[in-house]
Amino acid sequence: MGNVQVCGCETGTPVIQDEEALLSPTAPMAVKRETSDASGQQVGNVTNLVYIERTAYNLSSAASTTDGLSSRQSDISSKTKTKAISMLQTAGIGVVAMPPEKLDKTKLASFRENLHLAGIDTSKWGYGGSKSVEHLFWEAYQQKGCIITTKGPGEMKRVTRLVKIRLVAEIFGVDHALFSRMQFMHDGQTVERKQVPLRKLVWANSSDTEFKECSEEFYAEDCPHTENWKVGCKKTLEERLGLSLAWQAQHLVEDSEGYRYTTEDNVKSDGYPGLNTLYCIHEVTFRVRDPEHSGVQVIGLPEGQEFATAEGDFNFNCQQDDNGLAIGTQLNIWTWARAAHSNATKPSVAAAKVVSVPSDKKPADESRLIRRVPLPSTSAQILARMQAAVAEKKNKKPPSGLLWSCMENMKTDWSLAKKMANKMLDPKYTLSQFNHDLSAFPELNLYLLDEKTSSAGGSATNMSSGRTIGDEYQRTVGAFFAIYWMLRLDIDGKEGFANGVDESWTPISLTDKNDMRVTQPEKRIAFQNNAKWDFFRKLLMDAGLIEEKKSGGFFKSTTKIQVNEKRLVSLLALTAIHDIMKMAMILPEVQKEHEPYHGYASGDVIGDHDHALSYVMDHYPDMLPSFKDLEPAEKRSVQFTQCNLCFNHGWFVQAEAPPGAIFTKFREALIRDHKSQIGQQDVALYFVHWLTDLAGAEPTPLAGCEKFVTKFPLPVLNSFLRSFEFVEKIATQTETGVMEEYLQMRWSEHTPSMGTVPIGDSAIAKMRLLCMAQMNAPAVLRDFNDLADEDREVLSVEMARTGCVGQSFSSNLVPKEVSERLEGPAFLVYYGPAFLQNLGNDVPVKRLSVLAEIYRCARELWPASVAKAAVNVIIRIDMIKALSVGDMQEANMQGDVWMLVKHNDSEAFVERSSKKKLNKMIAHQRGIQVLDLSCVSAYGA
Repeated sequence: MGNVQVCGCETGTPVIQDEEALLSPTAPMAVKRETSDASGQQVGNVTNLVYIERTAYNLSSAASTTDGLSSRQSDISSKTKTKAISMLQTAGIGVVAMPPEKLDKTKLASFRENLHLAGIDTSKWGYGGSKSVEHLFWEAYQQKGCIITTKGPGEMKRVTRLVKIRLVAEIFGVDHALFSRMQFMHDGQTVERKQVPLRKLVWANSSDTEFKECSEEFYAEDCPHTENWKVGCKKTLEERLGLSLAWQAQHLVEDSEGYRYTTEDNVKSDGYPGLNTLYCIHEVTFRVRDPEHSGVQVIGLPEGQEFATAEGDFNFNCQQDDNGLAIGTQLNIWTWARAAHSNATKPSVAAAKVVSVPSDKKPADESRLIRRVPLPSTSAQILARMQAAVAEKKNKKPPSGLLWSCMENMKTDWSLAKKMANKMLDPKYTLSQFNHDLSAFPELNLYLLDEKTSSAGGSATNMSSGRTIGDEYQRTVGAFFAIYWMLRLDIDGKEGFANGVDESWTPISLTDKNDMRVTQPEKRIAFQNNAKWDFFRKLLMDAGLIEEKKSGGFFKSTTKIQVNEKRLVSLLALTAIHDIMKMAMILPEVQKEHEPYHGYASGDVIGDHDHALSYVMDHYPDMLPSFKDLEPAEKRSVQFTQCNLCFNHGWFVQAEAPPGAIFTKFREALIRDHKSQIGQQDVALYFVHWLTDLAGAEPTPLAGCEKFVTKFPLPVLNSFLRSFEFVEKIATQTETGVMEEYLQMRWSEHTPSMGTVPIGDSAIAKMRLLCMAQMNAPAVLRDFNDLADEDREVLSVEMARTGCVGQSFSSNLVPKEVSERLEGPAFLVYYGPAFLQNLGNDVPVKRLSVLAEIYRCARELWPASVAKAAVNVIIRIDMIKALSVGDMQEANMQGDVWMLVKHNDSEAFVERSSKKKLNKMIAHQRGIQVLDLSCVSAYGA
C-alpha cells in the first residue's frame, strides 16, 4: 500500500515524512525535566526531545556504504541518565575525546607526511563533510577505532570493524527503524544523512609501529585483534543511545534472523577522500518488546518522536569558537522512519561474506497460536509444488520466473468470490465459512513461500523475518476478517472486530473487564463502546462497497443496506495480493523497456514490496489471476491503493499545515500518475484498504483486530475516521476547499460547543487554532481576543495563506489583503500543535504572542510575493515546543537570544544563541531574525 504520514510518523502501511526534507534542529539548552518508570529507569516526557547525559565516554567513528548509509560519525559514553527537554546537552568528562591542540604534534606531523608519501592529498580534508587529518590520527591512535596498513609505496589502507544496530519498533502498528538523520560535528560541520546506531570496535593494540600489512585475520568474522562484536552490540546501544544493560535486557529482543556479517574492501571513503578503507561490518537487529511501555519513552516511543543525544561535552556555542570542541564530541538527532523491507537490488559493493547466526528461540506463546487460523488442507501439496519450482529454477521468464511457476495453471474462482460478496450480510454466513471460501484466491498460497521453506530439506517452522511460517498468511487472513466484520457491524461485526471469536468461531461478547477468554479485556470493552462505528460505515459507503436501497410503497418505504458485489470482489482480490511481494523470492526484475521504474534501473530487483506489486500490475497483469480479470475501472482503483500519496494525515487533522503543504502532492499524484481517472470512491477505497491492512497487522486473526483495539490510540483512530470523508473530496475539489470544509466541521462538532462557525478576518486562524490546541482550544481562543491588534493581525494573515496557486479561503473568512492578493510562501509551524497543547503554567495569550512573533520573523526572511504563492516553508520550533515562556525569557536574561535561522530555501529553525554566535552569523550573512520577546511582558505575569 502507498504511504500516508500519520501524526509525524507513519502508520499502517501509511508513513513518516521524507527524511530528505528533514533539516537541522536547534542549539541545546539546559532546561531539564525528568520522570521515572516503575522500575526506577529514567524516562522522558515523550512530548519532548530526550536528553541523555553521560559522565564518561569512549568515542568511535564509523564509515560504511552498506545499505547506502554512508557514515563517518562518532559514539560515546558509559554512564548515562536520560532527561526530557526541548533540546539536549551533555556535560560529560571526556577521557578519549581530545582537543586538536592536545594531540602529539611530532607524531601528527609524521603521520601527515606518511599520508602525503602514500599519494593522498589531504589539502581538502576537514571541509564539505570530510574529516581532518587530526581526526584520523585521533581515530587510529587515541580512540583505536581503526588501524592504518601499508603494503608498499603508495599503498595505504584504513581498516575499521563496525557494529551496526537496526533498532525496530512498531509505531501505530507499523515497523519503524531508528536513524540519526543529522549529526552536528565538533568542528562546526553539520552532516545530514540516514545513519543507524553504529560503533567502531576497539583494536587491542594500534600503535604507530604495528599492523604494517593488511592481514587475512582482519577480514575474519571473529577477529582476534579487536573487541568481541557481541560485546560491541551492547556497548553501541549503551554509548550511542544511553541505554543501560539492564534497560536492554528488559526492553529489547534480538531478531535471530537479522544478523549478518559483510566486508567491503577498497572503498573510497567519504570521510577521508583518497584513502581506501576496508569495512568489516556486523549488522544486528533488535526489536522493542513493548513500544507502549513507559520505560521506552526515552527513545521517543510510543509516538515515534524525534530525540537527541550529545556525545561528550558538546556545546553549540563552543562549536562556533575558533578552537572548536574536542575531537569526538557531536550531537545526533534521531528519528523513527518506516522500516524498509529487505532490499533485493543488486549490491553496488560485493559482500565477501554473509553469515546468519542462529540464536535460541523461545517457544511461541500458546495463546498466540490458538488465535491463529489453521492453514488450508491443500497447503502442504501446493507448498511442495512451489518448493519443487524453487529447487528446479527452470523458469527464467521475466520479470520473475518463480512467480510464473508458482501461478502456473492457477485460476481465481470468481463464482465463489461473488458468492462471498453476496452472502456477506447474511447472518447465517459464518466466519468459518468465510475463511473456507478464501480458497477462491490462489495468490494466498504465496504467503507460505520463503527462502528457508523453499529450499531442499528446509524447515517449515521459520520465516526469513524470524517469525513463524505462515505469519504473513495469518496477517492477510486478519485483513480479510476485518473486511468481514466491518461490513457486518449491525450483525456481529462489532464484537468480532473488538474481541475476536471463541473456539467455535463465535464472536465473543464482553462485559467483564476480568474476562480471561481474551487479552486486555478492559481495552476491548472500551474500544467497542467508544469506537465511532458510524464512521466505519460511512467510509464503506463512500468507497462504494455498500449502498442504501429503498423499497416500499408510496406511503411507506424502507431503507436496506446491500453490498456492491463488483466493488467488494475487487477489495477481496486486492486483499489477497497486496502483500505477496513481501516474499522476497518472487520479487520482479525491471526489464529494459520499463526502466527507470520508481528509481530502479534495468536488471534491478524491485525491493520495495509496494513498487514490486505495482510493477507486475502495470506490465504483467497476467501473472496475478485475481487481478487480471477485474474490469478496467476496478483495476485502476486497485492500482491506486499502491501509490505513494505523500500525505501527512497528522498535519491535516491538527490543521498544522496550510492546504498546499498537505494536499498538493496528493493532487499531483491523482492528475500526473492517474490522469485524473481516480474519483472519490477510489480515494475512499484507498483508506478502507489502509484500515483493513492495519487491522490485520497482528498474525492472530481469531483474536479480533488487535492492532487497532489494543495498540492504537482510539482518539487518533476516531479523528482519522472522521476526516476520511473530507480527504476523499480532494479528487474533485481544490486543496483549499477541502481544508475549509474540514475546519468548519471541526468547529461545529467541537465539545464543548464553540458556538456558530466564525466569520471575519480571523475566522480561519481561529478554526486552525481550535484544531491545533485540542483540549486547550477554549482557553486559547478566549485569549486570542485579548491579543494586541498587531499580533492578532499577524496570526489572521499568516494562518490564512494557502500555499496553492490561485486559491484562497472564502473571502468572508480571511483578511481582505489575503483574498485579494494571493501571495506566499505559506508557513507550516512544525510542532505548533505541541506548543499550544503543552501550556503548563503559561497563559495562552503569551504562547499566542510568541507564535505571532515567529510568523513575523519568518515573513522577514521570506517576504511575501505573488510569485511564491504556491511555495510552502517549514518553520521548526522543536527547541521551544516544551519550554515555558518564562524559560525562554530566562535565556534572554542570561545574555542569550532566541532567533529564527534560515537553513535553506524551504526551512528555518528557532534556535538559542549566544551573542558571540549571533555576531558570527551576521558576519557570515546568514539569514536570521532575532525573536523579540519583550512584547510578551505586556500580557502580565
